[in-house]
Amino acid sequence: MPDTDPARLKAALPRLGVLVGIWAGLVGLLVAAGEIIIHSAAITGFDQHVTRVVVSWRTAALNSVMHAVTWLGSWVALAVAAVVVILLVVRKRLPVLAAIAGLLAWAGEAAGVRIAKVAVTRDRPPRAIWVVTAHGWSFPSGHTAAASVAFTVLALCVAALTRNRVIRMLGWLIAALAIAVTAFSRVELGVHWTTDVTASIIFVGCWLTAIWIVLGGRLRPPPPGSSTKTPDHAEVA
Repeated sequence: MPDTDPARLKAALPRLGVLVGIWAGLVGLLVAAGEIIIHSAAITGFDQHVTRVVVSWRTAALNSVMHAVTWLGSWVALAVAAVVVILLVVRKRLPVLAAIAGLLAWAGEAAGVRIAKVAVTRDRPPRAIWVVTAHGWSFPSGHTAAASVAFTVLALCVAALTRNRVIRMLGWLIAALAIAVTAFSRVELGVHWTTDVTASIIFVGCWLTAIWIVLGGRLRPPPPGSSTKTPDHAEVA
């Protein structure tokens, strides 16, 4: 079978069912982790202690910086990642399956976070310490999960564009820093507990790893010269 986009998509179809099963398992584990956290005095005590320490570090300047940084976990970052992937697919630097995998990554993250929030129903930190407005339940952190998806996808795009090891490492370093700073901003702004953001990073990391393992090399750029046409030397007169 030629290594073309239609061939890759056809070969990947049975694997999508496997990913759905893995996603369901990961969401179940996320909900279970949330239940353990909210019913553990030791863990909730840890969260409260960390929040008190972080709030004590606040300054007007830090609050302003974190207010800006938290946008890294908004729809803006996801939109930028989506545009980059689409452009690379159009320019044939990535296969069409990469765009589908990106959509799957976002949908799995968004649905998983929503289900866990409704199932766990954890209260946010006290409103008295909020620097920004927040809506919904606290566990897990939607901003942190979105940043984890967006910046991991962008780092993978950088890896697809170059074979330079230094540039690839730099891309991953920037992605990790962006995710970490976004997670910290949610705690510093007083709208999430530490375990909220930690759970989001672990959940998304496992979900994206599952997508990469299951789809494997099908997410890599198509080899040069691949075509749906039969080679001339194979034609029969």
